[in-house]
Amino acid sequence: MTIHESTGTALPERAVRELVAAAATLVTDHDVIGTLTAVLAGCADCVDATAAGVLLSSPDGSLEFLAATNHRAAHLEFYQSGLDEGPAVDCVTSGRPITGGTVDLTTRWPRLADAFRTAGFRGVHAAPMIWQGETMGAVNLFFADEPPADVTPVAQAFADIACVVILQAGPAVPGSVQDRTQAALDERTVIERAKGVLAYTHDLSVDEAFERLVSLARDQHRPLTAVAAGIVDQAVNGGT
Repeated sequence: MTIHESTGTALPERAVRELVAAAATLVTDHDVIGTLTAVLAGCADCVDATAAGVLLSSPDGSLEFLAATNHRAAHLEFYQSGLDEGPAVDCVTSGRPITGGTVDLTTRWPRLADAFRTAGFRGVHAAPMIWQGETMGAVNLFFADEPPADVTPVAQAFADIACVVILQAGPAVPGSVQDRTQAALDERTVIERAKGVLAYTHDLSVDEAFERLVSLARDQHRPLTAVAAGIVDQAVNGGT
């Protein structure tokens, strides 16, 4: 199910602005993680979520972490993937949006309840990323309180954009969905390594390291992945 099938409700003006900005990046060459992180931040801002993340179905069928707006969200995404349990897992399995509050976190996903509580989240919404009838992942929104009642159409619109970000990245050459998703996951690996280098060499937290990486990419007018690859290459060759 997509937003086009689920509701005819007009999106809030703030969401429309964020979606237009996201769409504008897609007409140029873009890296997946940098663009997707901006899309997630815009989505979280529109629905007053504290954080957002994406779990993506890998070519072997397992769910893998791809991107998040902060380390707390990334931790929960990794946790869901490792346990094969949680709102994102249910969302991808069913192809339908999943919303949960405090009670749901305890009753529906008991092994995740403590992790959500520690991270300071009391609510979650997962929106399916559907491409040509296949659910390829989920956009997950994390809330300090119960999710708002009107979260579904906004989240679904951003999930639709997230699909395009992943599948239309790079040169316009033929490639399967599996090829594109694997390329996106490979990008994430490079960025995680660069975050580790920055955190170690500059005594930064993981979130601060990612912010530094984003700032470097913005200042240099270069794709996030290209900047990350350069940082890793410098570290491997004995310099930072």
